Amino acid sequence: MTQVYFLYFIGCVISLLLYKQNRIAAKVGFSISAIASAYGVLYFLINIGESSSLSMFESLLYSPKLTLNPLGNFFSFIVSLIAFASSVYAIQYTQEYEKKGSLAVMAAMFNGFILSMLLLIASSDVFWFIIYWECMTLISAYLICFNDSKESLKAIMIYLGIAHLGAMCITAAFLLLSSQSGSLEFSSFEHITLTPVKASVIFILAFIGFGSKAGMFPMHVWLPKAHPAAPTNVSALMSGVMIKVALFGIIKFCLWLPVMKWWGLLIIVIGALSALLGVLYALVQHDYKALLAYHSVENIGIILLGLGTGVYGIAAHMPTLAAIGFLAGMYHILNHATFKGLLFLGAGSVLYTTHTKQMDVLGGLARKMPLTAFAFLIGSLSITAIPPLNGFISEWVTYQGMIQGALSEYMSSRMIFVIAVIALALTGALAIMCFVKVYSVIFGGTPRDEKIFNKAKEVPFTMVLGMFILVTGCLAFGLGANVVVENIMLVISSFSEPYVATNSTVITSPIGSMVSPLLILIVLAISLLIPILIVKLLNANRTKPRQTDPWACGFKYNSRMQMTASPFTGDLRRLLNWLYKSETKVVDQGYFKPVVYKTHAKDVWWDLLYAPIINLTTKSAKLISKMQNGNVNSYSLYILIALCLFVGISSVI
Repeated sequence: MTQVYFLYFIGCVISLLLYKQNRIAAKVGFSISAIASAYGVLYFLINIGESSSLSMFESLLYSPKLTLNPLGNFFSFIVSLIAFASSVYAIQYTQEYEKKGSLAVMAAMFNGFILSMLLLIASSDVFWFIIYWECMTLISAYLICFNDSKESLKAIMIYLGIAHLGAMCITAAFLLLSSQSGSLEFSSFEHITLTPVKASVIFILAFIGFGSKAGMFPMHVWLPKAHPAAPTNVSALMSGVMIKVALFGIIKFCLWLPVMKWWGLLIIVIGALSALLGVLYALVQHDYKALLAYHSVENIGIILLGLGTGVYGIAAHMPTLAAIGFLAGMYHILNHATFKGLLFLGAGSVLYTTHTKQMDVLGGLARKMPLTAFAFLIGSLSITAIPPLNGFISEWVTYQGMIQGALSEYMSSRMIFVIAVIALALTGALAIMCFVKVYSVIFGGTPRDEKIFNKAKEVPFTMVLGMFILVTGCLAFGLGANVVVENIMLVISSFSEPYVATNSTVITSPIGSMVSPLLILIVLAISLLIPILIVKLLNANRTKPRQTDPWACGFKYNSRMQMTASPFTGDLRRLLNWLYKSETKVVDQGYFKPVVYKTHAKDVWWDLLYAPIINLTTKSAKLISKMQNGNVNSYSLYILIALCLFVGISSVI
């Protein structure tokens, strides 16, 4: 693993050394990160079931030591895979940022961002975990700055504010755990003895801290603002990988602590809310990058449903339920990283060539960008769980786990599992509706803006290659599901009892049902041939189809008559207006100009939860600013009071 980390470090240094050669620095820097990521993919995959450790710079503070177990190898593999595709994509994509900032700095920070995530996963004590965590947050915030605008600056402030709250909770959880074990080493947390109250307090702090970074409800508000504001290669990493690192933290804490059943049920409830609300807000977005960001909230919810089932299984001493729950969660972590990375790269390609994020002015782009359209289609089919692609397999396993949990002996547990199954089913149906909308409006139909359409063209080679790396992943993780399940079960077996979930090419569930992705593919391929066979047999359709404009009720057809993003969800917005609080603006521009009609759905949780806190903080800051009076004696008094406070807290702990 040393070689992987060292290559990213070399990428940082060489990019900065080429500071004055802007274009060359970007190509060299992103090429090195692509090589490091490709090497990392192979290394972590080959060693996924192994454990290893490495001590570095023993004279440094807290002697940094890197430790990788099967769980760490699994998450490092995911980071490397998405980083590989994003790095290849960035080689030509980032050239458009040449006039916005230094590409050398961008390439260096990109390498540093990936390195910080890998080091965080491999850290073995509290001190270095927090250091890498903060590095990851700060570097990602600086990378968003490359899209210099009022929106991006606001997004950064919101992101840093919630990240700061999360880091505070995580640090508090670690310090409470360390005070009980007597050490900052993670190895001392294993098999620790805690009272139920202390264990629950630590779990809640860790769940809030890591959940805020993961984008779970109700701490999701930063995600739809920060991810669309970042450059596309960074968006793919943030949405595909960074939020998964937070889930790695939740799993680690659940393995250290004496888990309880209600923890698992709490995770499931939050997961169901995140999944349902995420997709509901995604449906009413007109900005396709914001739409994808809300789908990240939805998929984090689906992952939490799986992980919550696993935690409940451990607490209830049901090893099979625990194994199937963690299998569902970890499989969907891998799948979501793959198809969400692909969708963000596809959306970035559309933005690269059209320079707009508003889908209502697009249309017909499949004719100008066929490769991008195909890649986006594969990502859309994967995220909507259409068989035999990868999203279908992990959601199928999630259903199996929750149905198994619904057979619990306790009424409250049964109710929660049943409601979660219903929520997941609703989420799946709404996700299909959402991606039918986004794909058909952007790539289907006729152009809504001729200027944009005429300038549109397929993106450069490395951008296409980056997308197709993840297209391969979506297909491989679906069709090769039995191999994926075997490898994930290898990881799960390292902290749970062994459970065999595959038999040849078939995946089995504990309730007896089974699925074969390969067989589904064969059936679908045969079904595609049926219409051709029927036509051949009947010898029909001899004449060439006539191509003409659609029927427009006697009027001349105009592309403005096409359905846009708003009508797709008109009824839904009216039905759920209590949730969306939509603002509608109608501007009459006179007889000879079209009426301008705009609707904007609000995230009501911002007004309910965050606006009051921000207002209170602003008022408090104004009051506290009076303490800054320039008097040295006053400042000395403040320091003395702070020292007394810290001494008092340390004596209590």
